[in-house]
Amino acid sequence: MMNKRRITRMILAAGTVGLLILPALVYTQVTGRVLNPRLRQTYTSLSAAVAAAADNDTLLVSGTLTGANAILDSATDTPPDGLKIVAGRGLRGTLQISSADCTNGAVLDVSARAGALTIMGLKIVVPDNCIGVFTDGNGNPLTVRNLLIQAATTTANITGIMIGDPFTPGTGESGGPFLVEGNVIPRTGSSGFGVVVFGDTMTVRRNRIGSAGAPTAVGIRVEAPGGGVVVERNIVDGGNNTSSFSGIGVGGSDDVTVQRNTVRNFVGTAAPQDAFGIGIAESTNVQVLRNVIANNDTGVVVNDNAIAGETANTVVINLNNITSTVTGATGVLFSPDSGATAPLDATNNWWGAASGPSDIDGDADACPEAAGSTCGTPQPGAPDGTGLPVDSGAGVSAADCGTAAGRVTTCPFRTSPVFPAGA
Repeated sequence: MMNKRRITRMILAAGTVGLLILPALVYTQVTGRVLNPRLRQTYTSLSAAVAAAADNDTLLVSGTLTGANAILDSATDTPPDGLKIVAGRGLRGTLQISSADCTNGAVLDVSARAGALTIMGLKIVVPDNCIGVFTDGNGNPLTVRNLLIQAATTTANITGIMIGDPFTPGTGESGGPFLVEGNVIPRTGSSGFGVVVFGDTMTVRRNRIGSAGAPTAVGIRVEAPGGGVVVERNIVDGGNNTSSFSGIGVGGSDDVTVQRNTVRNFVGTAAPQDAFGIGIAESTNVQVLRNVIANNDTGVVVNDNAIAGETANTVVINLNNITSTVTGATGVLFSPDSGATAPLDATNNWWGAASGPSDIDGDADACPEAAGSTCGTPQPGAPDGTGLPVDSGAGVSAADCGTAAGRVTTCPFRTSPVFPAGA
């Protein structure tokens, strides 16, 4: 039988736990608010808080802001220079709107910012056909970091973050710098995008896009005509969903580095070569380095025949681990320009076998183009390597690998996985 002293201690302990739990319970039930610590003022609307803020202020978002209270519109909202919009202490500050609220196309349209802006730590719930964070044509620095961006429903198609708009006539984003880092976007839908960047001086780093079973049509899309874009240490997962098409795509760009990413599970449909891990189209000076490109229908696609003019001669695909368990998978698919003068450089990659890559048509002595780990001797008339195949469109009885113009050079190749590689 408990003595009175022990009972008293238990009651006090229970009371203390209750005091710790109760504020959290109450906290989740309050409506959202935005605190400006400098002004010691709270607002129920993010737009009102931004309007009252001065240069270099910090706004702390707590609870859940909904509807018009959660939106920033470039037609009416001009964030001051140096503003930081961040999650307050406690539970993650949340912005949530409906499709009817997305009249300007985005939850946060910060195209009218007056200077540098940081958005950090928030949860944004995005409805169908809407964008989480958007900017275009501004040029001032922007940091978007550590956001959780969720589709409002399992059928919604969303774009998580768009820095510069490649889909409508405009200027894109130039100047910056622009940083998209540490964000989580579990799904985008069958026609949605995780991160889209159109412009220059951008870094897309350490984001997690896609998840098991969920459709993510496009993980990261880059259009960088001005160059200076780095895509690194991201995990992009197609979820083995047939509606997931592209992990990381680079189009119409110059000076882009895609390095140390893990891109996986873009398996496509039953048709071959209809989904890919990393794709490059009509782009110059692109480096694809030290990525883990795993379990995709096609590992890397390079398309240089969409418009006249050779670009693939400045593309390098080196030191990657390109493997897949997808039936009929292709390691590298190359569509050369009709006037190609050089091969595609895909050397020093691990193709999933110590013997190197194979030829898509199964030609006996086509891939790799020379024998041995150092490729020091001509390939004998013996079976191809047993790694993922290379397809440069050469056709049956012609080598897809080699040093000739329009082929894919794979020698030397790695006889074991590359390390370090991936995110």
